Amino acid sequence: MKFLGRLLKWLLLSLLGLVLLVLLFLVLDRDAQHIALSKADQQSIEVVKKYVRPTDSSQYVALFKTWGENKKLAPGFELQCLLALSHYPELKKVPIDFLVQPAFIQLSARPDPITVLLPWVKRKYLVVISNDTGRENDPILLSKALFNEQVGIIGHELAHVVFYLDKNSLYLAKLAYQYQYDEAFATVFERETDKRAVAHGLGYQLYDFAFFVRKAFGNTLEEIETEKGDMYLSPGELAQEMKKYTFYRDTLNAPKSYFED
Repeated sequence: MKFLGRLLKWLLLSLLGLVLLVLLFLVLDRDAQHIALSKADQQSIEVVKKYVRPTDSSQYVALFKTWGENKKLAPGFELQCLLALSHYPELKKVPIDFLVQPAFIQLSARPDPITVLLPWVKRKYLVVISNDTGRENDPILLSKALFNEQVGIIGHELAHVVFYLDKNSLYLAKLAYQYQYDEAFATVFERETDKRAVAHGLGYQLYDFAFFVRKAFGNTLEEIETEKGDMYLSPGELAQEMKKYTFYRDTLNAPKSYFED
């Protein structure tokens, strides 16, 4: 009996020590990366209205040489990941793993839980691409979107990663809690992320993806044209946001064109 009591006491003290150690890591984390997009980097971003899948591997090879450092690319979406990365010079050397696995949300981005608690280790980020959402979000799985749309939504997730770069561990822990339990906060967070992706030259791709999502869930053209947006920017809001940047020179596709066979 005494032995069990001592064992239980040891386990409780060990658990308390582990919790205190984790809290200490969070409080003392000063290893945030302060990375800003320079004017030269801004000018280096190539804005393309429509990405198409190439017929040979030359584009992939060139992109991987420039953008593939410290990256684990998602099987089946390697080129789309690299094209999205090419819009984010800040992420050129940042370790990112693109994973394909079952997940309720079709795409998500977050710091690797292991590295987020280790300030002395260079932080890694995960972009999870779902191949099975449990039916509810299956109509908008990445595999069902067109190539150009795939680049856009992956770019949205990378806009999350850019935001995380200069945040310490304590802030990230608070952010995860707020996103889970505060719908108003999550809405603002996602809308600002859309705007960040537009600022990085992915407006055309997000515009196309916005129509894909709404059509997949059965929205009519009239509903889409009058929508004011919710957690994510509506097509109309994306179009207005794109007007802030001179690099969007090509005319957007007419909304009705997305409903033509």
